[in-house]
Amino acid sequence: MAPPPNRANVLLLAAAALAPGCAPDGSFPSLAPRAVERLSSEEPVRVQPLVPADPALSSQVAELLALARRGNAEFQAALPAARASVGRAGAAGSDSWVEAQQAVSRLEGARAETAAAVTRLDSLSIERAARPTNAADFQALLGALEIAQSLADGQKAEIDSLRGRLRPI
Repeated sequence: MAPPPNRANVLLLAAAALAPGCAPDGSFPSLAPRAVERLSSEEPVRVQPLVPADPALSSQVAELLALARRGNAEFQAALPAARASVGRAGAAGSDSWVEAQQAVSRLEGARAETAAAVTRLDSLSIERAARPTNAADFQALLGALEIAQSLADGQKAEIDSLRGRLRPI
């Protein structure tokens, strides 16, 4: 003998039997793909515009790189005196210590041209990245920026090293 159906099963069976009758009569939207769904989601191929070389840009980059190198030459010329002064520095607050601090300050001043060149090359690269620029010109600009930045980083490392050798007050 089969067990009697429980009440939950009966309600579930009745709901399932009545469900198809719940949809209203009328036309329904098609389930076929829409036109927008047929479009490709691939990124379109963009062709870079052919931009002629810019002699003014090349000249400006060369001038800024020369400025960075000139600033580095001034820095390198002042470096031995600063090293010697820091090497002779006595106790913090002594005359030799003050002289060493002044020598390091002069060294920081000597790197001003290199720092200015880096700043201007960086600004120029940002400006040129936002508009069509000859690829070779842009690569030359980035190369000059890299060289100038390397010079500036070397100068900063030297100054940090000298400052680290001076005992604070």
